[in-house]
Amino acid sequence: MIKTIDFSCKHDRLIRNSDGSLLPMDEPYYEVESVAPGTWKILSSGDYSYLVEGEEEAIAIDTGYGAGNIREYLQTLTDKPVKNVINTHDHFDHTANNAYFEMAYMSKETEPLATIPFPSFEGIEFPRDYKKVIVDDGDVIDLGGRTLTIFKIPDHAVGSIAMLDSREKLLYTGDEFMPLPMGKHLNIGVKSFLGHLEKLMAVRDQFDRLCGGGGVLNANLVNQFYDCASYILAGHEGSREFAPGKPPKQPEDAARRIIYDRRMPHPEDLHREDDGNEFLRCMDYAGIRIVYDIRKVYE
Repeated sequence: MIKTIDFSCKHDRLIRNSDGSLLPMDEPYYEVESVAPGTWKILSSGDYSYLVEGEEEAIAIDTGYGAGNIREYLQTLTDKPVKNVINTHDHFDHTANNAYFEMAYMSKETEPLATIPFPSFEGIEFPRDYKKVIVDDGDVIDLGGRTLTIFKIPDHAVGSIAMLDSREKLLYTGDEFMPLPMGKHLNIGVKSFLGHLEKLMAVRDQFDRLCGGGGVLNANLVNQFYDCASYILAGHEGSREFAPGKPPKQPEDAARRIIYDRRMPHPEDLHREDDGNEFLRCMDYAGIRIVYDIRKVYE
């Protein structure tokens, strides 16, 4: 557990806020919104993190990749001790600040990959020797009068998990259910993806909203993805028409300083999908889009 991760080498890079204002990348910044009793959505930089409060302790869900001691900030929101974090998956915009906490819960697949910096963070030392505790399907984290039940649902990342908070009817999902305009690009087979969805549909009456890296969404997304995946497995093939996204242009200010948007990936960190893959298909069904590899439908 550490006190400070030094971002000072990035002082000349700027972060643009939603109101257009600019701050140096090494300046701590937080926005917070209450989403349910004892539940907060927090933006530092990157994807959203969450704080979940029980009667005995509160726990962070993901840590973003912004400057500053996020644990100290979270402690200002609750009088319950904030000791630990649980990671939905390994990606750096969810794990960068794990070392501020006493321990980090994560899946075994996440453990070797967590807190590996993205290229835009080169030069900053991020500790990776913090205590890690492995969780698996069905494990329960008890916060005192409030529990989080683990569901392994790897697709966006190899170790992705979701956490069911049945008390507040919330499902914390990381980046697994983001209704992006270009669709959900499956890394696994459609059959495996449907298997993950079946686990969630079995407890569908226990959650109404999804709390993910992109924000709070209607839980009907799970039903839509389930219907779309089922439709593909029933023998329907998607279109070959798939418009790849254009790489975003790296903005700069008048002094040629790089500008990043607080809620968007840094352009040099983006992993480009092989949009020219002849085996990709795009299925629009049930109000949702799934992009998948026809060679992996039944995997």
